[in-house]
Amino acid sequence: MHDPIETWTAADGTAVAIRPIAVDDFELELAFTQALSPASGYQRLLSARRLSRAEIERLVGVDGDCEVALIATTLQEGRERQVGVARFVREACGETAEIALVVADEWQGRGLGRRLLHGLIASARRHGVRHLVGTTLSDNVAMVGLAHALGFHTAMDRGWATLTNVSMRL
Repeated sequence: MHDPIETWTAADGTAVAIRPIAVDDFELELAFTQALSPASGYQRLLSARRLSRAEIERLVGVDGDCEVALIATTLQEGRERQVGVARFVREACGETAEIALVVADEWQGRGLGRRLLHGLIASARRHGVRHLVGTTLSDNVAMVGLAHALGFHTAMDRGWATLTNVSMRL
């Protein structure tokens, strides 16, 4: 277990540790992605496929500069369990970064996505990112609404009506 950069408390009193992801979080990330419902997995990957072990190794092997990933974990029966992750990847390690966010099904609608996205925005600013961009399914009303509420510009993708692009100048 790693030291959190912050502890956030959910409305029900559950403590959630939020910290950068680490290479040794492979099993946490694997269990997290495997536990996502088909709908949540589809919304995150924009497809019905499941992540391979190599893809998960890549997701936990971030450099912490050009790419940052914050995971949210709770303790359940004495074991750490991942309940969310937010990340940005800087295009060519430049000033624009693509964001991604996924929250465990049972944690959706509880404010965790907002907390993770706030942390990700702050981290992006510290890393010199000037522009955040992302894509979500247009029918993912929770993500579109969250992005809009946090100040992202949202617009239907010109090429794909099923996609909504989000962007924010920092």
